[in-house]
Parts: sequence; structure tokens; C-alpha cells
Amino acid sequence: MFIDARSLPDDEKLDADIAIVGAGAAGLSLAIALEGAGLNVALLESGGLEWSEEAQDLAAGELGPQTYATPESVRLRYFGGTTGHWGGWCRELDAVDFEPRDFVKLSGWPITKSELEPFYRRAQEVLHLGPARYDDSEGVAALAGVKLPIPRSSDIEPVLFEFSPPIRMGEVYRDLIDKSDTRCFLNATVSDIRVSDDAKSVTALTIARDGGKPLSMSVRHAVLACGGLSNAQMLLNADAQVAGGLGNATGQVGRYFADHPILIGYAAVLSFGPEAGDVFATNDIPAGGRRYRLAFQPRDDYRRAKGRLSCLATIEPGGPSFSNGAFDRWETRWFGQSETASALAALGKPGWTPRVHMLNAGLETRPDPESRVTLTDARDRHGVRRLKVDWKLNDRDLEDYLANLADLGRALSASGAGMVRIAPDARERWPAETNWGHHNMGTTRMGADAATSVCDGDARVHGMANLWIAGSSLYTTPGAANPTLTLVALALRLAETLKREARA
Repeated sequence: MFIDARSLPDDEKLDADIAIVGAGAAGLSLAIALEGAGLNVALLESGGLEWSEEAQDLAAGELGPQTYATPESVRLRYFGGTTGHWGGWCRELDAVDFEPRDFVKLSGWPITKSELEPFYRRAQEVLHLGPARYDDSEGVAALAGVKLPIPRSSDIEPVLFEFSPPIRMGEVYRDLIDKSDTRCFLNATVSDIRVSDDAKSVTALTIARDGGKPLSMSVRHAVLACGGLSNAQMLLNADAQVAGGLGNATGQVGRYFADHPILIGYAAVLSFGPEAGDVFATNDIPAGGRRYRLAFQPRDDYRRAKGRLSCLATIEPGGPSFSNGAFDRWETRWFGQSETASALAALGKPGWTPRVHMLNAGLETRPDPESRVTLTDARDRHGVRRLKVDWKLNDRDLEDYLANLADLGRALSASGAGMVRIAPDARERWPAETNWGHHNMGTTRMGADAATSVCDGDARVHGMANLWIAGSSLYTTPGAANPTLTLVALALRLAETLKREARA
């Protein structure tokens, strides 16, 4: 059921077995999974059922020197969270993403992919996806009646994203929550987290609301599911009883902030046939009633052997088209010299009009403790200190991407599908000409060692008996895949843990 916190009397007494702070992808997935467990579950959302300027102002913050999106444009403060502007891209992380790698400092999740597999299957259903076919590019290509541009055995292999419709979780699951036993408090901003005298357990949440005094909710368990920025913000802001904030004894809260750098125009593909052209240069590969997108990434074993990070590169819709010995338009900055490209295009397959396609890629990055979320002295209208995001990028991550591009180029040339041109000024463009995926990760990372992490392998904050984290802030390393599917799987896994804990 929905309850507008602004309508409650000032002396209202609130309590919950499990209080979930945030009704985005992680919080809603958790609430759905807890339904029917016989627990008193409260879902706290600082916005309403629809977007509003008043709620969105609570997300505002500052930026460090690296180009990045303002916090209020990255996150959405209303029921359903940032699924309200989600593109629907879904792909599991790879097994190697969870492993310790000697070429990635501080890598190695405290869980394996095999432990997450059953929850990935359930997450597919939550996000309205079909049975997982992320590595079945050959099967999906056959269903679509097309040919892969390079074989699966290539060092850089063709893999798939599947698109969720995309579902706007606030719309799709509104009726379910409204008719459920879960109490969803809207316009309820958690402004403080109260803890026991020994600071080892959460006792209550302070709920601020417009037009009334703050309320207190006593809790047996509290879960922060506010996204990769606000999870850290809430822990750091809860410093009235614990200096430096909760879970921050070793100064790790807010560190290791990551997003996926999105590099457009660093490289281009000259297609010699349809397999590297219009067939895959589209947002849709319709197959079996599902929507897929082809991407290229280094194989797991190849990454280990080369000591290289991953990327997921996609061929974008066509640019200049070649006919009658020349291209119909040209941009030297992105595609190089047109004379060279024209000479190469003349070698294309008979009956095919070569095109130049931009390559778009999301990059994996190395954990960096100096890439971080901190708090400023400015406060929002509920007294919560506003955050600052300082995103830092590593030159080594770019070098790995350029090496992967070279390998992709060799594979496309070997198959006769096309050629790759890497911009000669790619290193000069980095990091100023970098976009991002709005994928906020890593700020409350999981790990066995409290000296380098905030949560353990169960998503429990180190040193706290009943404070948990849900969402992509748990990521130990970001991988290259978009985070939504994995964060939903992690939330479903946490639901099983909470059921056991609440019944103990």
C-alpha cells in the first residue's frame, strides 16, 4: 500500500522488521522478493509516484574537475528511480569479472558468478527478459537470418545484450506494491540513521517530510537501496553518533566510484559487407520475439592471458556511404583521410555499398580509491549534506581499450567483413572527450577485508549487525556490462539472506 508521509501526524509511531530506503530497481526488486514472507516491510521513497522538481532538488550536488554529469541528472528521485530513464540494456557480468586478477589491483569479489547464477535467472523475470542468451550470438544470428561478422572463436568475440522493454519499474510494479502488504511511504526522505550505544546496530531511521516534523521508524533491519551515489551519501551523512559516518571506520565509504566511460568516435569501422554493416548497426536484432544488440569483447581467457580489461563495443548506424568511387560525405576528424578510405572501400564485396560506422564502447575501469563521493558543507532542505562526485580515469584503461580495438580490427579484416580505423589522436582526446553510462558503482564495495571495502559478501556493512546495502554501489569491480541486471540479481540474493536473518 502507498502512504504519503506528509499526511501522517507528527506523533505517528512507525516500525518495520525490514526498512528499505529507496524505491528504484534494487529497492523494488528487494520488496517484491520479500512479499509473502510474513515480515513487516517498509519501503521509503523520498519522491512521489511522479517526477517533481522538489524531490529532484534533493539529488543535487557538486562535481570534481573530470567531466561528468551532475548528480541530479544521473539519478531520479521518484517511485521507480532511474529506471524512469533506463535504456533497457541487459547483460550478465562474466565469470572473470568476479575473479581476483593480478593485473587489476583490489579485484576479486567475495562471491563467484556461480553463486549469483540462480538470482540472475530470477532477475531476468523481474526485468521482463527472456531466457538468458548473452553468449549465444550464433544462435540469435541464425534466428535473425544473418551472419556474424567474426567467428565466436575470435580473441575478440561477438556477444549479446538483450533489451528489457525497457520496463519502468515504477509503472510496471505500482499495482503490485499498492495491493501488497509492503507499506511504501512516499515523500519520505531518510535524513539520519540512528544506532545503538555500541554503534553496532541500527535502531531507527529519521524520516523528514515537507510540511511536518520528522518521524522516527524503529527497525530490526535497514537496507540502503538509494543508488551508487546516495548509498555512500547516507552512510557519510549519518555522523551524529559515529564520527566520519557509518561503516567508515577505515575511510572506505564513497571510494572506488566507477562509471563506464563511453567512447564514441575513437574508432570507426569500414564495412565490406552486410555482416559488419547495417544488419548489426542497429538497436534491434529481433529474434525469437526478443530484442538483442551485438557487441564485441575480449574473451575471458584472452583477458587473463593478456592482462587486459574488458570493453563492449558496438557498431553504430551508418555514416558516409561509398558509391561511384567516393563517399557521399565526410568528417576527417572522425574517419581520417577520405582518399585512403575510398581506396579501401573499392575493395568491398560486389553488390554491397560500403559504409563507415562509428564504434561505440563502454569500458571496464580499474578500482581507484581516489575516484570518490564525498560530502560538501551545503545542505538540502531536510538538512542532509549534499554530495560531491570526483570521477577519475586511468590512462591504463584507455590503453587496454586501444589494444582491444586493434584485435577487433584484425578479426574483422581476417573475416573480410571490414576494417577498423583507430583515431591517431585517441590518447589526446582522453579523458576530456569521454561520455559515461550513468552507471554509478563501487562506492560501498563488497569485500572480505574491511580495510578495502564497506560490505561483506552478504552485502552487510562491516561492523554492523543489521545494516545492509543493495544496488550497484556494492560492485567490487565494474566489469563492462551495464549494471541493472546484476544489481537486481544481488537484491534478490539479499532478500534470501534477510529472510533467514529476520526469522533467526
